[in-house]
This record gives sequence, structure tokens and C-alpha cells, in this order.
Amino acid sequence: MHVGKTIRELRRARRITIQQLATALNRSTGYISQVERGISQPTLKDLYAACATFNVPMSWFVDLDQQPGVDSREKDFIVRASRRRPLLHEGAKTELLTPQLDPKLEFMISTFEPLLETEVKNVATVGAEYGLILRGKLELWIDEEKFVLSEGDSYKFSRSSTYHSRNPSPTDPTVIIWVGLCV
Repeated sequence: MHVGKTIRELRRARRITIQQLATALNRSTGYISQVERGISQPTLKDLYAACATFNVPMSWFVDLDQQPGVDSREKDFIVRASRRRPLLHEGAKTELLTPQLDPKLEFMISTFEPLLETEVKNVATVGAEYGLILRGKLELWIDEEKFVLSEGDSYKFSRSSTYHSRNPSPTDPTVIIWVGLCV
């Protein structure tokens, strides 16, 4: 049941329809619906395809509640640093800071390795992104304007903007805590 619930959370958070996921996995919409409801179990091939579609590692589907040392009372409220769910994102280490995915809010921490530059995002979506530089420096381009941010600086931009960012340091990582709002 956990895997199906996780697939449903990812699909909804990424605003992917059952039909789109079925196409990506080369399966029927009925099968995807059964997996999400826990009636059918996905194959390993299905999980690999889902990882590629959602851009998450296979560990995303591990039931953290079933691991030793996990306090079941915390599962809906607390995310321990050692149990954050990673997202694969353009070479940056990005981790979910909320217990579950939410289609309206993304709360993340990202570490950009030295000289890492993200691709330009120019897909207009509804909402905004807010960020705080915890460590290092960040070059941020918003609609062709370049800004250089340092530790303690923060930003906000509309997700309908064209944007990308870069860690300018050849030696030090940049750590950013950020929130994406999808309204």
C-alpha cells in the first residue's frame, strides 16, 4: 500500500494525470489506479520508470515507518535530518523537508556543489519561489536580470518568470533553503 500511496503523492504533487503516468510507464490507466489504491503491486521495471518520470531515487519508495528506530508518532509531523527524502535535480542535492509531498507547497533544502549551474527554467507555472542562502553564494538570473546573493540573503520570484542559478565558487558548496508555492 505504501508504494501506491507514494506514487499517488508524487503524481499529484507534480500535477501529472493518471493518463500521463500510464503513458510514461507503458501501462493502462486502470493498472495505475490499482497500484495507487494498493490493489496491484508495481513491478521493478514500473518503479524504475516511475523514478525517471518523477526524478526521484528508488529509495523514495522505502517505507520509512517500517525502518528500525522510527517513531511512528512522528511520521505525519517530523522529518529527521537522517531520514529526508532526496530529489534528483540537475546535480544538486535537494531534500524534502516536509513529511509528505504537497501539491501546493514545496519546502526543500538544496546543496549546490562548486560551479554547479541549473538549466534555464522557462515553463510558466503558477506560484512563486522563496529562498534563503544558508551558506555560500548564489548567482540568480530572473528574467535576464543577474543578482548575486550571499549567506543570509533571501529572494522571491514568480514561477512564471524565466530563471536559473549558479554557485560561483570553485571550492565551496552553496546551501539554500527554499519554498515553492503552487497556487
